[in-house]
Amino acid sequence: MMYVAAGLVFLVTLAIVVERARGELALSSRLRALATQGETLSLAALKPKRAPDGENLFLDLLSLTNQLKTIATNLDSISPRMQFAAPGRAVVASQVESWPFDGKTTNDWDRIGKVLAAAREPLSALESAAQKRTYDSGTDYDKGFIDLQLKNIGDIRYGSQLLSWSVLYSLREGNAERAQMVLETLVRLTARQTPEPLIICQLVRHACAAMAFNVTWQALQIDGWTDARLAAMQTAWRECDFVKDMGFATEMERAMNLDFYTQLRKSKAKLDFVIEQREKVREITDGSFGGLGSQGFVLNWLHVPLWRAAWIAQDELEALERWQFTIQRERLARTNGWAMLNRTGNAAAARQKSLFVDRDKMGWYDRLRFLFASGEFAITDGMIRKTLAAQTQQQMTLTVLAIQRYRLRNGRPPAQLSELVPEFLAAPPRDFMDGQTLRYSLRPNHAGFLLYSVGEDGLDDGGDPTPRDGKKEFRQIWDGRDAVWPTAATAEEAKSAMEAELKREHK
Repeated sequence: MMYVAAGLVFLVTLAIVVERARGELALSSRLRALATQGETLSLAALKPKRAPDGENLFLDLLSLTNQLKTIATNLDSISPRMQFAAPGRAVVASQVESWPFDGKTTNDWDRIGKVLAAAREPLSALESAAQKRTYDSGTDYDKGFIDLQLKNIGDIRYGSQLLSWSVLYSLREGNAERAQMVLETLVRLTARQTPEPLIICQLVRHACAAMAFNVTWQALQIDGWTDARLAAMQTAWRECDFVKDMGFATEMERAMNLDFYTQLRKSKAKLDFVIEQREKVREITDGSFGGLGSQGFVLNWLHVPLWRAAWIAQDELEALERWQFTIQRERLARTNGWAMLNRTGNAAAARQKSLFVDRDKMGWYDRLRFLFASGEFAITDGMIRKTLAAQTQQQMTLTVLAIQRYRLRNGRPPAQLSELVPEFLAAPPRDFMDGQTLRYSLRPNHAGFLLYSVGEDGLDDGGDPTPRDGKKEFRQIWDGRDAVWPTAATAEEAKSAMEAELKREHK
């Protein structure tokens, strides 16, 4: 009996040694290959520099958070920034007398003016802060995913909200100069968030960019723009490279993920801390999130020690491959357009399926060895699509600003976009949905121009803004077959749209 027990111990020990060696060899081989390809995998090499004292825009925004939240609550019935009367035809908010809110019709321009007047101080502080070029949330990247503590990142949006409302009100009051100045601040605030290399920070930035895009459209519906103002707006928008910055954020989080496993190897205390935190999340979410494949005594006294001894390298390699797959997808789309992801063939789809299997569908062996890598991976193609859409809207905005400058200079819009290069645009504007140039043409009878992206399906439908298959409502330009720079709705169309919205709210 003793020999049988000794034999079993020997076999288990041998299996652990073999599994550990197999994982370490495969992981080190993969890391060498990535380094040879020029990939930067070191957290130290990617960490952003700390902002100098007194020059950090983020700290200024953070100090205004409580004031901005209060103002946002008081302005909850603001006129919509981008309301569509019909596909491709948007309501000019400054011309709207009333709009629906909470199932009723309201007209609160006067109240909005009073709230903004009382908010003069934080508005002035925002405008001053936006002049600073450094942005540092103070995140301790050395702690990484072990104990990542983010400050009020989402609250940064309150500043963008206040600025966008101020633009709309200035437009309503006919104060074009003030509207343009505040709009520059809003776009600059969006651009300044570039250095923060975390995906969540970039997604918050996308939300700020969406507000800036919508109110830029609103501001361009009025006369009074000078070439200098238009050029200044172009400069502000040109700094927004969402695609590049999101790509860097994915590389940063890949490095943080590698560092996460390095810290778990070196410190059992950190591993215990992570396990404890995951268990708390599982309890709070009633098991829907944070689970680790086992629980309680089995998890802490059998599963985790065995995983640390035998499978930590295999788990790390699986997590690395998930990140590498996503990064490669992002790079492919960045270079060739969103539509290319739908044409990558069955091999990519099969690879994705093998990497992103739900824990519940895994076999027992994979559930044991992939303690962390088998968890939910939230970075999907949807994140890539949203980033490319934000960049395409930036390209559309730069183009319209260039068209307006050309019109001021020549008394007419350009016949084709090539006329804008290089005086008003450094290069032809890019449609990140298919990797080609944005489509442009003049409408007949001097009715303006048609500028559009081919949209999410990557198909050129000739600038057709009607809802694409599966879209019952039209809420944003990406709901259309093509994503079209909107034309202004008539007063009658705007009134009908507001009445229709009120009926929807009553349902």
